[in-house]
Amino acid sequence: MRNLIRITIISVLILSNFLFVACIKDHRSKSPLPSQEESKLKDLKYILDQAEDMSFIKSLIVIQNGNLVFERYMNGGHADLQNDIKSASKSILSALLGIAIRDGYVESIDQKVIRFFPEYDLGDLDPRLFDLTIRHLIMMRSGFAIRETGQAYEDLNNSSDWIKHILNLRFASNPGEKFNYLSFNTHILSAIITKATGKSTLEYAEAVLFLPLGIKNVKWDQDPNGYYIGGWGISLKAWDLAKFGLLYLNDGVYEGKRILPTEWIRESTIERTGMVGTYYSRFWDNSYGYGYLWWVKRIGGNIDIPFAQGHAGQRIAVFKKVKAIMVAQTNAMVNFSTSHKQHRAVDQLLFEDISEYLLKYY
Repeated sequence: MRNLIRITIISVLILSNFLFVACIKDHRSKSPLPSQEESKLKDLKYILDQAEDMSFIKSLIVIQNGNLVFERYMNGGHADLQNDIKSASKSILSALLGIAIRDGYVESIDQKVIRFFPEYDLGDLDPRLFDLTIRHLIMMRSGFAIRETGQAYEDLNNSSDWIKHILNLRFASNPGEKFNYLSFNTHILSAIITKATGKSTLEYAEAVLFLPLGIKNVKWDQDPNGYYIGGWGISLKAWDLAKFGLLYLNDGVYEGKRILPTEWIRESTIERTGMVGTYYSRFWDNSYGYGYLWWVKRIGGNIDIPFAQGHAGQRIAVFKKVKAIMVAQTNAMVNFSTSHKQHRAVDQLLFEDISEYLLKYY
């Protein structure tokens, strides 16, 4: 009997020791290491703090897989602010061209530009103008001997006929040969869309793009002849930009309705021109490229993010790898030097900080 009691006591002691050790191990396994959710919140706070430190940012929206990751307004920005998106307007022109081709108003991007402007006397102009096509316009390879400078815009603004002014520009190279980013190209495109559809560019955009996306009361500047400006001059709300980004993220479908051909999205958002070897390599390195009025940013060596880009940091980025879009609106009333500083800061925020965050957690 005593032996049985002794054995029982020993067994209880052994079991107690085992449970004590197990509890210690369990306690250690729950040591105060940050959970993934805690890390996620910490990283998000870092991103938002970085954004808050940028006095020029007015709005930031990030949506992933249909869910709002964050929406922030600062420095006078708010949800109802219609901000000039500057050259991000060009990506909207790209969408309208894709729709016009689908609808049969434009035959193809290889149509000659001069076919749309029979009212102008072109007999004494550079014969290379007769080789200029829509493709050259949307690839920024028109060949015109002009760069985006204050003087170039002043000369344009002083003209009573912007289309005539542009068509009369000298050529520095044959159309298609060299990349030269020029907003004048897309102003011609806006006039082509008006000529081809029989509607103003805004009327056509409202019918086939803006209203289907739920975008209303768009502000869009016009030239002296009434053409809506093709390279800048559209003012939209942050959520308007987000809707446009979602359209591209979802291959041309918005809320179950097809608006834009999938093939056009694919064709227009792949890199067709790199910046290395061009005048623009001093601003944009080899991680940047250009499609059909869309920029392309490569991150991580093999992930391409097409984005609409406007003066001073306006952005609509489509990050298909993680099913996300990123929108940034900034103060656009700055000079070219300040604009490039804002470009670099916004791109670091979007394509480094936020992109790394999305890749890590989604």
